[in-house]
Amino acid sequence: MVARYLRPMRRVSIVLVATLIAAGCGSPSPAAPTPPRIAAPATADTLGPGARHNAADVEFVSALIPHHREGIALAGAAAKTPEVRTLAEAIIVTQQDEVVRMTDWLRTWGATPPAATPPAAASPSPAGGDPVRTLIAHQEEAVTLAQREQANGTNPAALAFARQIVESRTAQIDQLRQLHAVA
Repeated sequence: MVARYLRPMRRVSIVLVATLIAAGCGSPSPAAPTPPRIAAPATADTLGPGARHNAADVEFVSALIPHHREGIALAGAAAKTPEVRTLAEAIIVTQQDEVVRMTDWLRTWGATPPAATPPAAASPSPAGGDPVRTLIAHQEEAVTLAQREQANGTNPAALAFARQIVESRTAQIDQLRQLHAVA
């Protein structure tokens, strides 16, 4: 009887935590929760062809696009784990939006966005067969890339985006570790 009570409570806790992250990262909406947004919308002042940016900004965004595409595949694999499904689905939606945004930034800066990789190449098999641990390691890599941008970049929008990645991915890593421990 206690086990029946704990399962629904675990689901409620997972949904509550995912909702809190979405509310903390997204823009408020009185009608319905929206997928988390990581960076404020770019403006012509911060991203236009004459906007201040350097090679580190271009390198950061160019590296993060394929990293996000891989992360989408990893989150899809982790979403098969009931304990992390809601968070993994939020990661997928967020990173899909970010790939579009970063691709636009590169084009605005006159750089060529990385080509999309075939699905098989973008879906690495999780290390040790544990998709959640693989997703955690992947999110840690995103934090490292963002910290490098914070140290070397100059574009205000890219720097703000890097700051948001450090904050949101660190929170996701903590959540994934907690949820994975429950599994």
